[in-house]
Amino acid sequence: MILKKFSYTLTLLALLSPMALGQTVPAKKPSDDPEALKKDAVAFLRETMADVNNLRTLENRISFSAELAGLMWFHDEKEARSLYLNVFANFQQLLMQYDMQMNQFPSAEADEEGPYSYRRGGMFAEITDKGRLLRRFQTAMAVRQQISMSLAEHDPELAFSFYFDSITAITNPTFRQQLESRDKFFEVKLMTEIARSNTAKAAEFAMKALDDGINYQHIELLKKIYEKDPEKGAELASAMLSKFKSGKNADDLWVASTFLNAAGESFEKSKAKGGKRPMLDREGLRDLADALAQAILDGKDEEGNGLQYVSEIEKYNPSRAVQIRAKFKVTATRAYRVESTANMAANRMARASNSTSNANLSDSRAERERLEREKAEKELQQNVEKLANKDLPKDQRDKVVADVRRILTQTPGKDKKIVGLSALAAQVAKAGDRELAAEIMKDAQALVNPQPKTYQDFLLSWMLANGYVESDPEKAFPVLEDTIMRANDTLAAFIKVGEFIDVAGDMIDEGEVQVGAFGGEMVRGLTSELGMADTLLKKLAKANFKKTRDLANRFDRSEIRILAKMMILRAVLDKGKQDPDKLEKEVDAALEK
Repeated sequence: MILKKFSYTLTLLALLSPMALGQTVPAKKPSDDPEALKKDAVAFLRETMADVNNLRTLENRISFSAELAGLMWFHDEKEARSLYLNVFANFQQLLMQYDMQMNQFPSAEADEEGPYSYRRGGMFAEITDKGRLLRRFQTAMAVRQQISMSLAEHDPELAFSFYFDSITAITNPTFRQQLESRDKFFEVKLMTEIARSNTAKAAEFAMKALDDGINYQHIELLKKIYEKDPEKGAELASAMLSKFKSGKNADDLWVASTFLNAAGESFEKSKAKGGKRPMLDREGLRDLADALAQAILDGKDEEGNGLQYVSEIEKYNPSRAVQIRAKFKVTATRAYRVESTANMAANRMARASNSTSNANLSDSRAERERLEREKAEKELQQNVEKLANKDLPKDQRDKVVADVRRILTQTPGKDKKIVGLSALAAQVAKAGDRELAAEIMKDAQALVNPQPKTYQDFLLSWMLANGYVESDPEKAFPVLEDTIMRANDTLAAFIKVGEFIDVAGDMIDEGEVQVGAFGGEMVRGLTSELGMADTLLKKLAKANFKKTRDLANRFDRSEIRILAKMMILRAVLDKGKQDPDKLEKEVDAALEK
C-alpha cells in the first residue's frame, strides 16, 4: 500500500501536467521550421541518452533506454532497433547475473523464503541476501514489462517475442518457480496494446494464450479486437468458444456468461442494415449457451446460484434452461425471481436515488437556480466565442469582455476562474488585442500563490502557465521556471521521506528512485499514456525550443529530469500526437458553425 501511494504521489509531483484548457491557439504564431524543430529534438534525444547512461543502477538505465529507443523510432527506425538490441543485451546480462548469484546459494538454504519474508520478523528484522536478490529479480521482471510495452507501440511481434524469450536463460529453480506464476494480467494488457496497431497479431497471440484458460480480460480484449476488425474478432471468439465447449473454464460461470452477453449483443447488432459480422452466429451462441448450461448442471451448486444465468441461456438454448430449472426443482416464476436476486439491491438503490432526485426536482428553488446557471454558462460560452471575430466593433468587444470577467469573478473555485480567464485571454489575443489579453491574464496570475507550498498551489501554477501559452507563450516560461525551482525542494523532501519508510530499498536504491519498482509502467505512463501536457509542451517547443529544453534541465534529480525530457521529446516527435496548427483549424471550423 505504501508503495502504491508513493508511486501515485511521485507521479503527480513529477508530471508537469496542467489541467486541460479550452484548446485555442494564439493569433501570433512563432515562426517555426518543422524540420529544424525535429532536428533540435533529435539532438536533445541524444543528450538525454547521455543522461541515462550516467544513472547509477542498471535497472533504471535499461528502463529509460527502452523508452528512448521508442522515441527514436519516430525519427529513425533502424537506429531505434539498434538501441533496442542494446537494451535486450543489457537485460539478458542482468538476468544472467541474478541467476548466477541465486545459484550460489545452497539449495537447502531457506527454500521457503520469499522476497518479503523478512517482514515476519518485524520492523527491525534484517533481510537476507537471498531475499534481497529475490526482490531485485521481481524488479527486473517489471523492467521486462517496461521494455515490452515500449516496443509494442512500434513492433508488436518483436515485443511479444522479447517478453517470452528474454527469460529462457533462467536456470535457477527458485526463479523458475516465480516465472511459472506468470503475470497473466500484464500479458493480456500487452496484447491489448498490440491490438491498437495490429489486430491480426493481437488476435494470433490471444489465441495462443487461451491454453492457459480464459478470464474476464480476454473478453475485454476480444471486444477491442472485434471493434477494430470484426473478422479477426470473430475468429478469436470462435477459438474461445472451442475452449468452453471442451470443458475449459467450466467452473467460471461468470466469464462464460459475460462472453455470451458480448457475443449476443454483437449478433443482435449484426441484424441491422449494414451490420458487421457478429462474434458468433446463432449456432455458435447456442453452443456457448449449451456449454454454460452444462457447467451449471455438472457443478456442485446446491443453492441455485446458477439460476441467475438461466434467462440468458434461454435466449439461445431453451431446452437447457428447462433442465437447469428442473435440477433445482423450482417453477419458472421462482427461477426468474432467483435470477433477479443479484439485481435487487441495485434496483433498490436506483429507486432510492430516483426518489431523492424527484425530491430535488420538486424543489422549485433548486430547479430555478439550475436553469439560471445553465443559461448563464451558455451565454458565457457564446460571448467568448464572439471575441474570435476580428470584425467585432471594439466597444462591443469591451462590453463582452467586461461581462465575462464579471461572471468569472463570481464563479466559485480558483481553478475554474483561471481556466475561464485563460480561455478569455486566448480569444482576445486571437482577435488581435494582446494588451487586453495580458491584462486579463494578470487577473488569473493574481489567483496563484507566487510561493507554492501545497499540491494545489503547484497545480494552479501549471494551469496559469497553460493559460499563458495560449495567449503569450513567452510569459509561460518564467512561471514554469520558478515553479520547477520550488518543486525541486518539495521533490527532494518527498524522496527523503520515501527513503525513510523504504527500509528494504524496494523503491529507492543507490539514491535513485527505481522506476521498475512501480510495475514497469511509470516511464511509459508518464511519457505516453498521460497526454495532458502534450499541447502545452508542443506549443512551448515551437515558440522556443531552447527554453523548453532548459525547463527540463532545471530539475535537480536525474530521474525527474530525464522523465521531463522524455515528455518533451514525445510531444515533439510522436507523429500520432495532434499538432496545435491542426487543432486550430478544427477549433476555427467549430466556431464558425
